[in-house]
Amino acid sequence: MRIVIKRSLLLAIFVGSLSFSNTLYASAFKGLLEDILIGQIEGVKLSINIAFPDSKSEEPRGVLLFIHGGGFKSGDKKDKNAQIQRFAKRGFVAASAMYRLSPDHRFPAQIEDIKLAIRFLKSNANQYHINPQRIIVTGASAGSYLAVMAGVTGNADGFSKHGLYTEYDSSVRAVAAQSAPIADFSAPQYHNSLTVQRLAPLNADNLVEVLLAMSPVTYLDSQDPPFFLSHGDADPIVPVTMSRDFAKELQKRQHNFEYHEVKGGTHSLNRSTPQQAKQVYAKYLEFINKWTQ
Repeated sequence: MRIVIKRSLLLAIFVGSLSFSNTLYASAFKGLLEDILIGQIEGVKLSINIAFPDSKSEEPRGVLLFIHGGGFKSGDKKDKNAQIQRFAKRGFVAASAMYRLSPDHRFPAQIEDIKLAIRFLKSNANQYHINPQRIIVTGASAGSYLAVMAGVTGNADGFSKHGLYTEYDSSVRAVAAQSAPIADFSAPQYHNSLTVQRLAPLNADNLVEVLLAMSPVTYLDSQDPPFFLSHGDADPIVPVTMSRDFAKELQKRQHNFEYHEVKGGTHSLNRSTPQQAKQVYAKYLEFINKWTQ
């Protein structure tokens, strides 16, 4: 009888310790962690900031990966710190990744770095208590181009030649992009666009191939994730025709997407059309909540 009691006691202690361990594990990270090293490419140390909720969760959480803007030549991952902390309060694990900037680094450096950040997050899914199948990438302007490119190249070869976390794929659950320069850059009217000027390798012998490789529509297929696109029709920096054309391609393929075009909106919807921006943001939150479930 004493042996049975001891076994029962040990079993109770073991189960209890597992329960305590899981509860502790789920809340191991809280608040904002900055400059987490991802890896090094061509002498550049790449890092990521991650904001964790303060509350506990038994289920692994969905992830929002924010990509900063800055015309591919400026900006910093810390620019998104306030935003990722706000979303952590909503119950998400939210991150902001750095990427190499132009003119020192040209295409495909930027998308290589973002896809590396996605693979890094997946490689640490257990440690960060996140669901690797519920990662959404989101950004505006230059960041939105990289978000869309990450979405359409999740099942494409390439962009991982540096050998970091290559045992993980870089596919994502969904993409949200505002004021995105997502043209078919092989079209003559976009050959001199800012994106081409700042990303295309200088004096490229195979410029047509490079422009095709830079164009999200080149990779678009039925396996790609849902897209949330928004753009102001008076954007003086990124022509609204870029988003319109990409939306037409999505519609042609009967792909899952939302497109919100704001009349009178410029490159920043918040500054130019604040009331309409609030409406678009509400739709954005619905989209985020839907695809992180």
